[in-house]
Amino acid sequence: MGKNIRIMETTRKFKQLAIQITLKSMDKEQSDWITFNDKINTKIIGDDYCRSGIMLLVNELPIMECDLKNSYFLITTDRIISVIDGFYDEVFFIEMNNISNEYNTENFKQINGKYPKTNIIAVKKNDNTTLIAKIDSYYPAYFAKMLIYNIFSYKKLGKWYVNPK
Repeated sequence: MGKNIRIMETTRKFKQLAIQITLKSMDKEQSDWITFNDKINTKIIGDDYCRSGIMLLVNELPIMECDLKNSYFLITTDRIISVIDGFYDEVFFIEMNNISNEYNTENFKQINGKYPKTNIIAVKKNDNTTLIAKIDSYYPAYFAKMLIYNIFSYKKLGKWYVNPK
């Protein structure tokens, strides 16, 4: 029992560090984030996470989620989960290859001059498949990408992607 408590405390510290370091890459506080969506549906979440249909692993903690009309996106200390139109997909950070740019054109100002309400994040897996996730555009999407890079870098290389100073 004591070993599990120590592991969970280590996971909590990792989560706090990942959030703190990633927030340092932002030029606005979370309360001042801007999106082109009708409202921000993305939030950093506490450890008391409970969502029907999504089961967290032992010693895994939720970090952020985006709950949209037809999609749900969750980043935890161990994996990325996406549910779009009822289709569930996940990737563990240790099984992740990189974030792909294949959908980037959909994430920027369109020909009609409008900005998209949501952005698409495409994560390449080691098996060459791609996890697709939707998130509020602009600040929430940028934070999510930096958070993914940070956790991925730390889990693979033992160092943060964003300089923690």
